[in-house]
Amino acid sequence: MSILAHEAPPVVTAPRRLFVAALAVGLTLGMSRPAHAGDPPNVAVRPEFARSGSFVVYPPRPTMPRARKACSFLHPMCVHVAKGGPGEPEREALALLDALDRAWSLAVDALDLPPPDPSPETGALDVYLVPGDPFATRVGLAERALTGGFDRASAFGLVGRGVTPGCALDAAAARVVTRAVLFRVAPATDEGSALAETTYLSSVLVPCAPVPALGLSLFQGHPEIGLADTLGPPTETVDPPPLRLTATAGEIYASGASSFYAWTDASFAVSPGSLVRAVWALSPTITPPGAARWNNEPDGFEVLRMSFKEALGTKTTVDDLWLDFAVGRAFDTRFPVRFEWSVDWPTHPRSLSASVLGVAPTGAAYIAVDCKGRPAGTRLRFEATWEEHARMLWTLVRVDASGREVSRVGVPSRERGTDAQLTLIDLDQAARVFIVGINAGDPLFPFDPDDYQQEPHGWVVSLAAEAP
Repeated sequence: MSILAHEAPPVVTAPRRLFVAALAVGLTLGMSRPAHAGDPPNVAVRPEFARSGSFVVYPPRPTMPRARKACSFLHPMCVHVAKGGPGEPEREALALLDALDRAWSLAVDALDLPPPDPSPETGALDVYLVPGDPFATRVGLAERALTGGFDRASAFGLVGRGVTPGCALDAAAARVVTRAVLFRVAPATDEGSALAETTYLSSVLVPCAPVPALGLSLFQGHPEIGLADTLGPPTETVDPPPLRLTATAGEIYASGASSFYAWTDASFAVSPGSLVRAVWALSPTITPPGAARWNNEPDGFEVLRMSFKEALGTKTTVDDLWLDFAVGRAFDTRFPVRFEWSVDWPTHPRSLSASVLGVAPTGAAYIAVDCKGRPAGTRLRFEATWEEHARMLWTLVRVDASGREVSRVGVPSRERGTDAQLTLIDLDQAARVFIVGINAGDPLFPFDPDDYQQEPHGWVVSLAAEAP
């Protein structure tokens, strides 16, 4: 029996509108990298591509010779599933369609996002149930809109079979819908940021479905990796349809990196999801037809750079936001961040170095110094040096015996220097000192996630006790 519920007619979408959130968001401002098979090769980048976006790739849709299709009565959207196989594919398709309908309504009505563009070919947002790991989702470019000025595109989605209806299925549907929305409003967004942002928005739409623990563990276990890293190089090729849908390491990592958007949203935005909505609204791009790569200028990081200029205090920049977030990661008790070093009180001077590959831009490094055995009144001398073409910021955090922050002291450094020093005093109430450093990128060029050769840089920290 066919499960074709209703074939939605083609929808004429309204002209592209700027999010209301862009006007109302009102931001209340007033890891050494692990070795893996997907490591980027050491290739030369042509100068004209140095700040280009990711490649414009049209992945093929899955081949389903005996497919069943269920379409929504409410939205231009259909779910496709192959007939036969284990389980009850038709029942799974209807359950996914129901979850997608809820996600669409919440995204458009509650978060005030524009609806995804339907595919010009099918008149719908097509989502395919394919063999794969439960909770695995993928959204690909269907077709670019070549009129209207700003970049705009439709998309199609893949969802792994076997997700039980409930919070998990609702979260998978929300990830598909929000990613399809992003293809409409800012399709040039780099992949790492897109995955992290849509994972966060899906958690806003489906609060009962937490961010996967595996992603948070990977993110916290490798703080030296950049916030927008996909753990692999960009690709110019179109891969064949996957025989089995599995989540990549980059997708797992990005789900953990969504905690940056959750933290920033909770700290500065006026309502859940406002930060990401504003970033999307304020980063429209224009890419010439037929271009091999998206012109991702401006991008979300440029929006944050302008929004946080002197927002955290006089002469502060977005670099101070990276540093504040890095400090916050150090106090996550559920998913502890990985400290590069944990050392006793330095009875004699010692030097500590970064692991082999150093810290990537927007990545962080952590050192814990135990104050047990510290003679009363003794001070901690801190000196750091790092490689050129990195702008590193450091802060020293006093931590009490219960693990709470007492206070922090920023370490001053020169504008384009490669060293910093500070003597930390008033340690009698501190049980430990956390030393937190971030790599804000090359001091000569603003950080851009599309510069896929984001070179990590090493550092050396020297510690010594000073008598009062």
